[in-house]
Amino acid sequence: MNRSTTFRRKIIYIVVLLAMLLPLYKLGQPSSGGANDGGQLSQLRHKYNMAESDLGEISPASETMKLATLGLRGVAATLLWNRAHEYRVLHEWDRLKATLNNIALLQPHFEKVWEHQAHNLAYNVSIEFDDYRQRYEMVREGTEFLTRGVRQNREAPRLIWYTGWFYGAKMGMADEKRQFRRLFSEDEVLHESLMNENIAVDSPEARGPLGTPDNWLVGRLWLNYGYDLVDSGVSINRQTPLNFYETGPKWRFKHAEAIELEGILDDRAQNAWLMAAEDWSKFGNRSIPTTAAFTIKLDRLEDIANRRDETLDKFRDLVGDAYEEGLKPYIQVHTKEVQEMLLKRRSERTEEEQKIADTVDIFFGLNLTDIAKNSDPDVRLRAVQLAEELSNLDARYRKTKGYREQINYAYWKALAAAEQEERTVRARRLTYEAEQANQEAELDKAIELYEEAFAIWEEIFDDYPILTIDDTAEDLFESIRRYMIAIDSEEIPEDFPLREFVELMGRDGRVDSLTYIEVREKAIAKMKERKQELQEEEKQLERELEEANSQDNESDEKASPGEPEKDSVSDPEEEPASEESDAEMASSQSSSPEESANAEPEDADADTTEESQQAEETEDSEPVTLEDAAEAIPASE
Repeated sequence: MNRSTTFRRKIIYIVVLLAMLLPLYKLGQPSSGGANDGGQLSQLRHKYNMAESDLGEISPASETMKLATLGLRGVAATLLWNRAHEYRVLHEWDRLKATLNNIALLQPHFEKVWEHQAHNLAYNVSIEFDDYRQRYEMVREGTEFLTRGVRQNREAPRLIWYTGWFYGAKMGMADEKRQFRRLFSEDEVLHESLMNENIAVDSPEARGPLGTPDNWLVGRLWLNYGYDLVDSGVSINRQTPLNFYETGPKWRFKHAEAIELEGILDDRAQNAWLMAAEDWSKFGNRSIPTTAAFTIKLDRLEDIANRRDETLDKFRDLVGDAYEEGLKPYIQVHTKEVQEMLLKRRSERTEEEQKIADTVDIFFGLNLTDIAKNSDPDVRLRAVQLAEELSNLDARYRKTKGYREQINYAYWKALAAAEQEERTVRARRLTYEAEQANQEAELDKAIELYEEAFAIWEEIFDDYPILTIDDTAEDLFESIRRYMIAIDSEEIPEDFPLREFVELMGRDGRVDSLTYIEVREKAIAKMKERKQELQEEEKQLERELEEANSQDNESDEKASPGEPEKDSVSDPEEEPASEESDAEMASSQSSSPEESANAEPEDADADTTEESQQAEETEDSEPVTLEDAAEAIPASE
């Protein structure tokens, strides 16, 4: 190889490099700000919203860090993550925060960076401090770290949701929640930074009953910000829509519970529950995307069930006996009575029969299309269409019911309805005042308040049995225990209003609402039965008394006709009033008082004997069972 060959190759390389500059320029030309400006790659970034300005706030420091790593950004990020863990273990908090900032600069659009490290600061680092003020500062550092992440990732609904969840759950459910909530309400610096993020902490939507920002309501504003973003067309990633949308309304519930625990038990608490009910109703009527090809509304379950039953009636009218013939093979496993009940239409069933029918899924495995195909040819096409419509309605019903059960939708709806009632707020206020009186050793006052509150709670549980599974039920059970200590008794009084509730809590540690309904129904039925028995006994005693009085009157009339009335009991030695009466009349008058006078001691002896027998039976009787105690429970409205 001579020198000319080497020179020629160098010239070729230079020409090729110069020739490649033109397509590279066309592809990578930076944009000047317009959507159609710049090269092909810039236009594609704008088209798919992948430009740095589209993703979030542009950070020059972040871009510099990326260039400084010379393509080794992944290696550098891994080293920094390991170093952050070491600093946390060594309790070098300043170096930890500096390292977290460097990680965020290297990976600004990796959402897990912001979520994980914010959780690290607020949960793992904060517990290393003894003073709750220092713990609050670390929680605040975590929330501000998340806020930075939101600024650099404007189209990240999951990150926005996580920020709202932080403000609610960490500040409102920690062991230091009372202190954290107070410090947050007084943190004007944090409030100012939230205002800069368009979170209106000065609006009524964010302020609690004391006029200061409430952490639960501020968290709800963050969540609403995420909901608006999704409604504008941004998709939800790494989270189910059901969980994403349920959190905001629940923060209203948590706010109402929090202010009641802090002693606000008046119309302000009632209004908080009213607002929670409105939010939950809006959530129930929101279209929720599902894993199927359709969306659902959680509050429309009953409407879907009614439409399905109406369509089924049309289908049965159309296909005639073919429906019953097709259904029989699927219900043969049940008893004859249940089979006959399932063959009835919904409108023909009694309330008890419908409860049983709801537990039997006749649509599972039943192929209505096959039944439609076996129907009369004249109606076959319409029958197939109705079968398809029934299949779609049943799929929508199952999906709606399943999603409701996932988040216990019925419970939260019943809770909102019950808590906004004045009697519920009054019951909580009485319980709170009873606890205060008990702490101050005013036992008589505490006992009186406890008993008044328990009577109201009995009515509430009867109307809303599902509340027996609430966390408040556990607190109420603890209040009942303190009441038992106050009255110095280890056994539940027979006339105690919440006897069934206490029995179930003591036996299982937690009340099942269905079990409570069953026990209460039995107790109320036995109470009504016992009440009728007492009424019959009272009527029988009245009849016997009337018969005895009528017999006495008849004997008096026969004994002394036409004479003035005398006392029914007279002295046996009393002489006849008239000397002109004959011996037989005197004999009858003297014998009658003797019999009536001797009757009273016999009755008295009988009563004494009966009382002694009852006392002996009481001493030898078995302990009172739950069913026996239920007879003494007063009837609820």
